[in-house]
Amino acid sequence: MHVTLLLANQCSAASASVALEMLAAANLFATTDSPPFTVVIASLDGADVAVLGGQSMQVECSLAEIAHTDLVLIPGFLFTLKEALPALPSYAAWLRQQYAQGAVVASMCTAAFMLAEAGLLDGHRATTHWALAALFRRRYPEVQLDEGQMLCEDNRLLTSGGASASMDLLLHLIRRFASLELAQLCSKYLLIDNVRREQSVYVMWSLPKEHGDGDILRVQNWLDEQFAQPVLIDELAQRFGFGIRNFKRRFKDATGYTPLAYLQTLRLEKAKQLLESTRASLDSITYQVGYADSSSFRRLFVQRVGLLPAAYRKKFQVTPQKADVPAVAAG
Repeated sequence: MHVTLLLANQCSAASASVALEMLAAANLFATTDSPPFTVVIASLDGADVAVLGGQSMQVECSLAEIAHTDLVLIPGFLFTLKEALPALPSYAAWLRQQYAQGAVVASMCTAAFMLAEAGLLDGHRATTHWALAALFRRRYPEVQLDEGQMLCEDNRLLTSGGASASMDLLLHLIRRFASLELAQLCSKYLLIDNVRREQSVYVMWSLPKEHGDGDILRVQNWLDEQFAQPVLIDELAQRFGFGIRNFKRRFKDATGYTPLAYLQTLRLEKAKQLLESTRASLDSITYQVGYADSSSFRRLFVQRVGLLPAAYRKKFQVTPQKADVPAVAAG
């Protein structure tokens, strides 16, 4: 199939390189008579592209020179999105043309913003990096954003989460357009896990305080200190001189959370920190973050984070070095 790797200024060089190398690996390992992927590297005007880190990547042609392609693959902009955003509408007409002609359009990480600027994602399910989900949702309210997902595919439109999700996307594309066996072979040779479906396990929930409501900020600061204590929302409102309905409305307007959801999120973040940094039992952690029943807390943790607490600890806890092993190896 014909693949257009669309490079835009300020895109991630790492994502572009991963795409080229994984598709090249698929071609190398394929047992078919001809390689499954023919990749062309293109930019808007055919000029080489300045990418993240000040490097330059060479391209082969302009978008105008590509009348038809089967797959458009677009690296993201994680740390350069602000600089890249003003130019994204320039790609809209070509993307809409290719999509109308039947092409699959796939975005890596924040390249979902390019698809959304073109209007392709309106009414469709999509994902992007969790840290930029709030911005995405404000700019593109017609998109059915689900930032908890690592990958979303909806009617020939594929979006993916953070930078590491690029590998999940590429394995998915190899499996879909070549074969499951080839995707598994690439996974084994390149030491990449099979396609992951959720990025919720990596999310660090934002608890915004730069909202300008000083009264609500006082409540948040109190919760930061007292989250492990029994907290009743009605009593919390009274403590800070609010009427209950007014308190709930102002808290949601300021933080984006209901008071109860905010407290729950705060406790879960504290629990994640304890799982990563201590060897305390789940019963102990449950108590330390303000819950009484570890079974109920375990269910809540799985619902919000996507892993059992024990699996989360295994994935993220840093194993302390032994005392007799130097921190930095010689040589």
